[in-house]
Amino acid sequence: MEITAISRKDATTSNWSGGSTTEFYIYPPQSSYSQRDFAIRISSATVDVKSSEFTLLPGYQRLITPLNNQLYLSFKETAETYLLKPYEVAYFDGAYHTYSKGKATDFNVMFQQGMKVNYSVLTSSSQLNPLEHSFLYVPNLPFDPSAKAQIGNLQIQPDTLYVLSACTESIPLFLEDPAVTLLFVNVSS
Repeated sequence: MEITAISRKDATTSNWSGGSTTEFYIYPPQSSYSQRDFAIRISSATVDVKSSEFTLLPGYQRLITPLNNQLYLSFKETAETYLLKPYEVAYFDGAYHTYSKGKATDFNVMFQQGMKVNYSVLTSSSQLNPLEHSFLYVPNLPFDPSAKAQIGNLQIQPDTLYVLSACTESIPLFLEDPAVTLLFVNVSS
């Protein structure tokens, strides 16, 4: 089992029309968001304006959840709307004209059409079963640094993405602080 930790300071941050986005992970590693040749991209963005339009991403599905504040999403192509509270999730087609209202920091997973994703909010100790592409995200939320929070034998740090290699055994996640909320995502072909 291999666990790779990627903190925000080690990730790539860039600006978009409504704020900034930090790319924690892209697969395959040599791919590029701007070239649209990636299979999976995981990022966290700030929405710093009251309303914005998302970049069109034909050929991709998206998962988004606000980490703080509420985020209202609507789509030109459908009558669907979402009023998302922190950690509530919306899945949608990246080709949709997507409009958002509300200032927030969010967590995004973009993945090629045909891939499958499973998203879980974790607030207590558990056993994680990594699949083909598995990730644990620790939002930048305050928690008691003296409380135990670890994955495998690694102490969990805030604002960090943990990339878990696929393995046949489960990985223990220990959370002592009930205020800690983590996001676990599995993406498979």
